[in-house]
Amino acid sequence: MYPDLLVRALAAIEPKTTVQRFQAASGIASQSVTKSVLDFLASNNIGTIAKDKVEFSESDRLYAAMLALQSGCDVEQVSAHLSWKDFEKLASEVLRSLGYRTQTNIYLAKPRMEIDVVGISSAFAIAVDCKHWKRSSSLSAISGFARKQAARAERLLTWDRSRITISQVVPVIMTLHAASVKFVHGVPVVPVHKFKSFVMDVKGFLPEIYVAG
Repeated sequence: MYPDLLVRALAAIEPKTTVQRFQAASGIASQSVTKSVLDFLASNNIGTIAKDKVEFSESDRLYAAMLALQSGCDVEQVSAHLSWKDFEKLASEVLRSLGYRTQTNIYLAKPRMEIDVVGISSAFAIAVDCKHWKRSSSLSAISGFARKQAARAERLLTWDRSRITISQVVPVIMTLHAASVKFVHGVPVVPVHKFKSFVMDVKGFLPEIYVAG
């Protein structure tokens, strides 16, 4: 599959569409090529095709973006078709699939903070900051983001204890650009394609991670 076709496909992914609408939105000239792209995506568990009807899940755009990167697509071109909501949906979906209860866009006051996604299992929580960087950020910038996410994790410990008790919070930054999991001030910076495996093994990472609580 030509990488350029996968980048074009990103612009056409929506929950319910047709082969014709997908072709028009992607700008692919040939209908046969359009069907080949859709078949390729479906073979990678991205979308389903039934005759002329095509359906995608909420997180399929980000899964398709990961596939495009693995196929050699330019990260800047791929990023142009994504929003922070795409990252948020994927993080929530992964956490739920692993048994976590999730909440998104949690607002904390005094000081005012917002956490993109929180996954909670018993009294253990993972606080995710979804960074939709257009390009790789400098180490100093990432360092600042890591410190802020650690502060949010600490603040989450006191979040509405009448509703839920949290005794440990792991702060995480999820991004498209990182090649592998790395730790900045003890805060994991996790590429989207490794987020699920990271969450599955998070307890094993605890000796290396800054944990609030």
